[in-house]
Amino acid sequence: AMAAFAAAGRIDDFAYVPQQNIGHATTTLMAQNRGASKKERVRASFFCGLKLEFLYAIFITAVCFFFAEPIIRLFVTDAAVVHLGVRFLKLVSLFYLMPSLTNGIQGFFRGIGDLRITLISSILNMAGRVAAASVLVLLWKMEIEALPYSYTFGWVLMLAYELPAMLRYLRKNKM
Repeated sequence: AMAAFAAAGRIDDFAYVPQQNIGHATTTLMAQNRGASKKERVRASFFCGLKLEFLYAIFITAVCFFFAEPIIRLFVTDAAVVHLGVRFLKLVSLFYLMPSLTNGIQGFFRGIGDLRITLISSILNMAGRVAAASVLVLLWKMEIEALPYSYTFGWVLMLAYELPAMLRYLRKNKM
């Protein structure tokens, strides 16, 4: 299981990093336009970043889901390890739209300079993941699938906090 998680985790990390970088680019564009008092460009930067996040998420979901086995086999050859790694990668890939949205919203709040929201939502994400993984593994005796489900629980908590805060900000500031 550890070997499968290590192999699938490398792939998951590779899949996830571009989503984070799109969020960082969104932050930079928004902050620059906010500093230049270009309110409409701040909004356009955010929505452009979100579109890129979603397009990338759809692409990487398809790649990781449909090509999970050959990708895992790049790292391991043992049949049992490959089987577990494929189970992990296929399941986690189904949720890649969630981190695309959380990274986009994190980029939004960093771009407008509200790091309090990003800090609180990140803490909720990590605490939710740990709590969910504990329950799924220790109480429900789940195997490798516990991790993607715990990630999802963290992303749901993050979105439950960030999304209403973002919508309030957009309404209040007429962006």
